[in-house]
This record gives sequence, structure tokens and C-alpha cells, in this order.
Amino acid sequence: MVMIRHAPCPSFAGALIIALSAGWIGCAPARQPLPEALRAPEVTQSEEQASDIDYAATYMNLGTEFYDQGRYADAIDQYRLALEINPYSDEAHASIGMCQYKLGKKDLADASFRRALRLNPRNVLARNGIALITDNDRERAESLEAALAYNPNVPELRNNLCYAYVQRGDYEQAVAECRASIQLDTANANAHWNLGEAYRYQGRLDQALAEYEIALRLNPNWARVLNNMGLVYYYKSQFSAAIERYQQAIAADGTEPIFHYNLALAYEAVASRLQAYEQRGESPRGLYGIERNSDWRTLYRQAADHLRTYLNMQPNAPDAVRVQGKINELRRRAS
Repeated sequence: MVMIRHAPCPSFAGALIIALSAGWIGCAPARQPLPEALRAPEVTQSEEQASDIDYAATYMNLGTEFYDQGRYADAIDQYRLALEINPYSDEAHASIGMCQYKLGKKDLADASFRRALRLNPRNVLARNGIALITDNDRERAESLEAALAYNPNVPELRNNLCYAYVQRGDYEQAVAECRASIQLDTANANAHWNLGEAYRYQGRLDQALAEYEIALRLNPNWARVLNNMGLVYYYKSQFSAAIERYQQAIAADGTEPIFHYNLALAYEAVASRLQAYEQRGESPRGLYGIERNSDWRTLYRQAADHLRTYLNMQPNAPDAVRVQGKINELRRRAS
């Protein structure tokens, strides 16, 4: 697991991955003074108490080791032991939240993240955690904006905010945040991917392709990037290139039904154009990147086959009836 450290943080040995847009977050910066109601009683610390704080750090480090191994329940046990010694540890609460999220317990994760933020509003892990689990686009953006107010030079925070803006449809803001993230870390494949997405939604197709290409160089065989490159080529009527990218996406990840759906549309687009040229007695050589010896009937059958694969992979798809009708139509056209 990749770990990024932004400041010394002895009670939190490493970073925890947050998958909003495959970004990762380091430990929280120095804490602000706690509100009066949250402060521990001020007492003179004995040597025994100082040793207890060291034990808390040990539990935190062991919990993070378990987290890295995917042993989330065991990690929670260690973080709770740390809280028994230091109940004011925002890092322990935030770390428990991440474990609960990994275990699919979003409500418990949300409670832990918010508890951490009551103790320390600057806790980056907790703010990014809120952004990760919320279904509210505005809350996601606001949580990341607040994290950036405390940590403006963390590239993954800016990348995640870019992602949030893309989801919300604020493409200009998304472009600005992704560019800022890339300026901080030019090798961040996720930021290039998100910037490509923002450009694509804006219709800036050549710029989108350029960003996807960079993301692919940084992370070869990234199936979703290959698929979205196929989309851009399809929009540009470069169907041969679109088909090639969709095929590469399926080879990289055969579990995504939408890749087969998109490939079927590209095959159909080529087949219908070849059929029209043949009926007019014209040569389609070089058009759409397809040679005239391509058989449009075969392409129709291939389109139908990939739509059938799409339905086989998700038989209860909301558009199943429409897609089945399309399969029947394509087979008739191929006959």
C-alpha cells in the first residue's frame, strides 16, 4: 500500500487509502486546541502515564498494520485499545471509520468520522472519509473544500475535489482543481483521468484524449481509461480506433458489462455505414478507419453477440427489454 506522510505523526504510522478517485491521504496535521467541553482534564503527567501514551501509539501502529493486511476487524480492536488510553485521539476515531467503511458499515463509519472531526476539525482522513461515504454531492465537495482549507498542498485532496466537481457537473471547477493537483504531482494518474473526464463532458475531446493518454502511460492497461478513450473516438467518428480501445478494455477487465455494450454500438455504427455505401455502389475505403473488405453482416452479428454478453452479465438490467429488441433487430439485419 502506498503511504504518504505530510508531517510527523507518531500515533499514526501510515496513510490509509481512500477510493473516491483512488486517492490516498496521509496523517492529520497538527491539531487545533480542543473546545473546552472536549478537553481532557489538565493533570501533571507521571512517567507511568507517559508510558501509556507510548502504548497508545503502539496500538495505533499495529492497527494500521492490520488495516494494510485487510484485517479490518482486528484493526478496529487495536484502535479501540488506543482509545482506552487516549479517548481524545481523533486519529483513532478516523481510522476506525475507515475500517468500518471497508467492512461495509457506512453508518458506523460516518459516526466515527464525525466524532473525529468534533475532536479535530483539521483531520484530513475524517474529512475525506465523509466525502467518500456521502451520497450528497454538495456535502462531498464541502467536506473536501474544508480539508483543503487546512491542507492546500495535498495533491490527492485536490484530485478528489476535482472528482466531486465532475460528479456535480461543475466542470470548470473540476478542471481547475485537477490542474492544481497535477501541478503538485505530475505523476498522479488519477488526476489526469479526472481532468480527461472533465474535458470530455465539456466536449473538449482532443484535450480529453491527451489526458487519458497520460493516465494510461502512468497506469498501463487501465480498463476504464481505455473504455473512455473508445468513447471519445466514437464521438469523433473514428470507429476503428474506438473498437480497438473497447477490445483492449475488455481484455484488461472482462467483468464490466458496459464495455461490451459500447463495443456493440461501435460495431453497429461501422456496419450501418458499410451497408449504406454498398447499397449506393460506393467505396468506403479509408472512411472511419475501416477498409472496404470489412463484412457489414459480420459486424452486425458481432454487435448482437456483445449485446447478448452485456445482458448475460446483468440479466436484470433496467434496459434489458430494449437491448433484447436491439439484439433481434441486429440479427435480422445480418441475415
